[in-house]
Amino acid sequence: MKLSNKFLFPAFTALFSLISCGSDNDFVPKPHAYPKMALPDKSYKPFPVSSAPFSFEIPSYATIQEDTLNPGKHWYNMKFPSLDVTLHLTYHRFNTWEGYDSMVADTRTLVNKHIQKAEDIVEDPVENYNPKIHGVLFHIQGNTASNLNFYTTDSAKHFVRGALYFDKKTENDSIRPVFEFLQDDIYHAIKTFQWKN
Repeated sequence: MKLSNKFLFPAFTALFSLISCGSDNDFVPKPHAYPKMALPDKSYKPFPVSSAPFSFEIPSYATIQEDTLNPGKHWYNMKFPSLDVTLHLTYHRFNTWEGYDSMVADTRTLVNKHIQKAEDIVEDPVENYNPKIHGVLFHIQGNTASNLNFYTTDSAKHFVRGALYFDKKTENDSIRPVFEFLQDDIYHAIKTFQWKN
């Protein structure tokens, strides 16, 4: 009996597939890793706005822009252009405890807006980094719009709130190396933070 080519080709293809699969038990899955990113070298420079009522050191790879919607209020955007990240800084002056309490409550309200997506919100006193100032760092864990917020105050008349935002929507896993890199810069800013008067 003669076999036709239309039966032989599928049979050889199936046989070749089985042989080529083999039983290689040396398969090793790739380890979990983040995408390789070129992060800049760490170096710092003074906050460039001499008229601001505060100062601290900013990364040399960051730029400071005054908030155009609130000129003269000492609201600034610290931009990290190579990383597509912005730290929004808002300054407020207060002269009553009610004003102070209101600003702390507003900060907590803004932080709690992330609570639906947050896995946890951990509060870290800024005094742990700089005993000359007061305030709280909010580590917002999970896939949220902002993973780090803080406020700092002299408890007398000055109050600054900061919120770190990625300029593009991203997943938490893909931004983790950048976030951890910038988190150290926020710690450095708080360590070097000073009120001018």
